Amino acid sequence: MTRPAVSAPRPAQLLGLLGFAALGVITLSDPGATRMYAWPWTIAYAATLAVPAALLALRLYGGGRPLAVPAPLWWWSALAGLAVPVFSAMFSRYRGPSLLHGAPLLAAVALFLVVFDWLHAEPGAVAARRDALWRILGGLLALVVVASLASWALDLPHRSLREIADARNPHPLGHTNYTAGLALLMLPVFARLAHRAVGAPRAGWIGALVLALTMLVTSGSRGGLVGLAALFGAALLVARLGWKRTTLIALAAVVVTAAVAFIHPRTRAMFQRATASELKVSDVQRTAMLEAGLAMGAQRPVLGWGAGSVPLAYPLFRRFLDGGTENVLQLHSLPVQLWAELGGAGLAGFLLLLILVARHGGRDPAAAVALAGYLAFALTDYQLDVPVFGGVVAALAACLAPPADPPVLVPPRALDWVFRLALLMLACFGRPDPTPAMNTRALRLARDPAKAAEAVQQFETSLQLNPDQEIAHFNLGWLQVVSQPDAAARHFRAAARLVPDKGGVYFGLALAQLNQGRRDEAVQALAAECLNDPIFVVSPWWRTPALGPLRPATLGRVREFLDDALTRRRLASRPDAREAQYLLALLRWLDDQAAPGEILAAANTPERAGYFARRPARPDFAAAPVLWSRRERPGYPVLMRNLDLPVPVDLFEVQENALAAGELHFLFPHKGWLPTSLLNLLAGGGRATD
Repeated sequence: MTRPAVSAPRPAQLLGLLGFAALGVITLSDPGATRMYAWPWTIAYAATLAVPAALLALRLYGGGRPLAVPAPLWWWSALAGLAVPVFSAMFSRYRGPSLLHGAPLLAAVALFLVVFDWLHAEPGAVAARRDALWRILGGLLALVVVASLASWALDLPHRSLREIADARNPHPLGHTNYTAGLALLMLPVFARLAHRAVGAPRAGWIGALVLALTMLVTSGSRGGLVGLAALFGAALLVARLGWKRTTLIALAAVVVTAAVAFIHPRTRAMFQRATASELKVSDVQRTAMLEAGLAMGAQRPVLGWGAGSVPLAYPLFRRFLDGGTENVLQLHSLPVQLWAELGGAGLAGFLLLLILVARHGGRDPAAAVALAGYLAFALTDYQLDVPVFGGVVAALAACLAPPADPPVLVPPRALDWVFRLALLMLACFGRPDPTPAMNTRALRLARDPAKAAEAVQQFETSLQLNPDQEIAHFNLGWLQVVSQPDAAARHFRAAARLVPDKGGVYFGLALAQLNQGRRDEAVQALAAECLNDPIFVVSPWWRTPALGPLRPATLGRVREFLDDALTRRRLASRPDAREAQYLLALLRWLDDQAAPGEILAAANTPERAGYFARRPARPDFAAAPVLWSRRERPGYPVLMRNLDLPVPVDLFEVQENALAAGELHFLFPHKGWLPTSLLNLLAGGGRATD
């Protein structure tokens, strides 16, 4: 019997091989999700994104048979997927970078159209081509799972058993959430291939399935458990096995999911009250990201801020968040990310994809199960900026989409116009953000006092292009704190608005105000520094003649603010209340003003209680050695998607008390403990009850 051909024209084959190889390079070059932004891996990254567009152009303009297109709802969704990122970027304040960072979404949509066209090129060959596509996906993902677990295993030697148990697998993309997302996409792929194979190939795919489950376990991802549960649920829905078998398999699925949850300490901690606090920091950060994403979308509800704009726009909303990180690359939720960056149009596309997967899941149940599990997991993470995720999702969606009926006999004009528009906008306006290079160059220049003026000029030019950069405001403030204290004060205030809990920003503001003769305002800023980072209470900076006399007034202002906040219940109903009460007692203890037993009664952690139960003498912080340093920003090149940038080093010269920063660090609340709303109030000169 003659088997249907699964080949494609030679130019398309060569382009496809190039794209597949480039995708493999950036996926397997550990850590792939960030290394793709560094030379020479950027070449492979660019090829990965360009090949789907080139293949689509070849089909649109290369002659031959008409392009096969999916059913109308899928078709118009794909067109919108090409148009929305482009229009969103064109109306964004970050137009150039947004056009470039929207390329992964455009490439995924183009790949969907190309794969669908290839699957339906010959009506009699659809099944054979779909099987070939699944084998291609299986081969790629098999390479990934082997690389992931091999790299993870190489991390384990010379570790203790406890460290091995706690270890999370970030390979090969560089983060454990990526590991979990890849594993969830692998499980249905390997299961389908194992089901359809026989003999040794079946054993091989079953082995790959076990490895993928191991990969999910080693990720320690809580979102991975959500995705695994969704995989099992979707599989039961599409299988239609009858209520008895469904019940038995559902019970088995619950057992497997529970086992996966309890194997890794991080996921097991969700069910253990005693250790649940270990996840608190992650929960605070994710809550802050959720709040920021919702606010970002609400401010630009139609088209959002532009694809890839979160690192640029997030600081504008940071001052409204209690807790969280200074800046983020993504918002750890696919729908929230789409709402923030592409507005209602992007969020509607996500909801429509869910509807289409549910509606057409019967066309390829394994593809539907994979997409259902992954999209459920995507509620806890955003990964479509990494090409392997967009590529696999696009290929699975192409397996589900039905063909147009009747078939479209000519290349659709709408696609032609949208495709041309996207290419034109990318070519004319797609530009990387120039400000990160300006900022890092300014920091290098500032190390040489003779080049300080040139460094100032670089920062000012950078801020003219984008005035919402904390790194530029903060460091320009330190450059000008002596020579132009009024300008420095403005920059420190701007930096504090963007990152209210930035260490050193209120101290810099205090120095700028002192240099202007504004003593009372300087005391207010010093109090904000002490409240933001309480270890500053014993900073060696107080030993300088200009600051030492201000310490009593500063600590008095801190006590006044905390007393007022607790009395007026601005903190009393929050978990931070006990920390505020402890800080008040600690300040009195450090100044030898505490009543007997007061500090022990206020101690709110086992480590603090154990220390004060021994009734220790007050440490001589004033005589402790000084630790000098400058703070690095290792995440800045990643946030700016340019790993060729040098790691910026702030100009602020940190002086730390060696005793307080070392063995007695637990005595002091961590930096940023105070709710941002109250910190903003104090920094602005207000009272807790204003």
